[in-house]
Amino acid sequence: MNNLLSQERLREIVREIGQRYPAIKPSGTDHLILNMVQPYSGHVYWHIRAQTVDDLRADEAWRHASLVVRVYDVTGIRFDGRNAHGFFDIAVHALTGNCYFGIERPGRNQVAEIGLHRADNRFHTLARSKETYFDRDRPSGHYQTAGLFVGRDVHKTFSVENIFDARVYEKMSQELADVARPDALTIATLFIDIRSDAHPDSPLGEFIHKTGEIVGKFGAEVRLFSAALADSADSETLLERVRALAETVFAQVAEAHRTTPFRLIHCHDWPSLSVGLRANRELRIPLILSLHATEHERTPGYHPLSAEICAWEKQGVNAASLIIVPHSSTRQQVINLYGADPDRTVIIPDVLAEHVAGLKRTASEIKRGFGLNQEAPLLLFAGELSHAAGADLLMDALPIAFKQHATAQIVFAGDGPLRGELEGRAWHAGLGERCRFFGDVPSDTFESLLLAADFVVIPARTWQGESLAQMAIDHGKPVLTTHQAGTHCVAHGQNGLVAYDNPGSIVWGIQELLGNPLQGNLLRSVAKKKNQNGPSLDTIGAQLYTQYEIVLKYSQGARHGCRH
Repeated sequence: MNNLLSQERLREIVREIGQRYPAIKPSGTDHLILNMVQPYSGHVYWHIRAQTVDDLRADEAWRHASLVVRVYDVTGIRFDGRNAHGFFDIAVHALTGNCYFGIERPGRNQVAEIGLHRADNRFHTLARSKETYFDRDRPSGHYQTAGLFVGRDVHKTFSVENIFDARVYEKMSQELADVARPDALTIATLFIDIRSDAHPDSPLGEFIHKTGEIVGKFGAEVRLFSAALADSADSETLLERVRALAETVFAQVAEAHRTTPFRLIHCHDWPSLSVGLRANRELRIPLILSLHATEHERTPGYHPLSAEICAWEKQGVNAASLIIVPHSSTRQQVINLYGADPDRTVIIPDVLAEHVAGLKRTASEIKRGFGLNQEAPLLLFAGELSHAAGADLLMDALPIAFKQHATAQIVFAGDGPLRGELEGRAWHAGLGERCRFFGDVPSDTFESLLLAADFVVIPARTWQGESLAQMAIDHGKPVLTTHQAGTHCVAHGQNGLVAYDNPGSIVWGIQELLGNPLQGNLLRSVAKKKNQNGPSLDTIGAQLYTQYEIVLKYSQGARHGCRH
């Protein structure tokens, strides 16, 4: 019959069952089997021979011992019977049986034993289960956006800092699918900084350096020629000083070109154009021009435009095989004012170095700066220390909520009529070192506290508005609020918890969030939102590399015949 299973399929089914369900040992042996049912619940099945128990109870010391199943937390350790993180006992009464039990912390490895337990707490093991992993009750807290891109034809694998930019790398792979280069793509990048306070780590200079490094990982060789305009006591004009400095930079470029010829030259803004135009003309290297801003954008309406700089920019636009601008408004300017060809004027956004490198301090660094316990969870209350804001309800809840969390701490940011009373109550309850009263704080201090906090508590008795709760959520911090606070942006169980304005309900909420079931999801969401809102340096590097290859590909045709 067609409905009969083949021998091969039967063997597959047997193998799958054997992998999923452990074999039941014969009834002639002592054994205990442990399984996870759900992240917070497990099941044990056991069989102990009567002779085993009778032999042990023949000893007077064990005659009145009770039969128990003991469940150990053995996460990350080699269990030897005595070194578990913790355990709990389940009283059982039959030598053969099964039972279900609950655990408080998922995402842990558990081992079960059945044995005799004496009144003096001595325990004799009769059988032990295999180690079993109790899965998480939520997705992983991993929210980083770095990844590995695998292309089809060009530089098949490379790391990326933002997986949400995959479409950029896919486009690069498609555009350059037919590129076969026997030698490296060599690019001379030019940047002359004319600011009097210029230094190697200036925002634009650092941005150019970093994007050059990223272009390099796609297989190109980028060499940066940069110089800063020094102060001068002479009567030379700015343009005269730029031309003089450009002579030095051009000599460096020409010398390097003789050793390793450059296939492209990339100028950033008008000061480097004197070098780029000369290299284009004398060394016959295709020119790419990045205008991060035009003279019209840099000059306020009450200051006169420099006709010479405008003419310089127009000359560069006309000579360049490609013009790169950061905004659509800049693109419209170079097309309307300088006559740029729209087909060779592309937008690649800027990410200045201060935005890229200005990473926030870690939570532990912030805590250390405020004299807080770096390793302990931190709660944040922000607002008036008053009955309306529920500050006294929160203080009622803390001694109970903190009893199960020996290191948890809280910062009260704000002032009000209850401050003195609350500080006294905290010390009286033995929580003085764990309850810190900062008073009113400036905005930058508050933002640091918010970044360091595990969650925000809004225990209000009356309407408080949504601004604080929304700010916390935007920073990836769960919010414990009350129904009375009016914080409708808090979705219960998703980005926070909604309790009632009584101490018992607030205790429950604090204990739930100290278990941190929500912050991982929130941080992933914030990371995704942040990385989708703006370009990453990897994206900019990939777009630059793609344009470099396209310009070079079509540089053999008509001078402006590039397709974009």
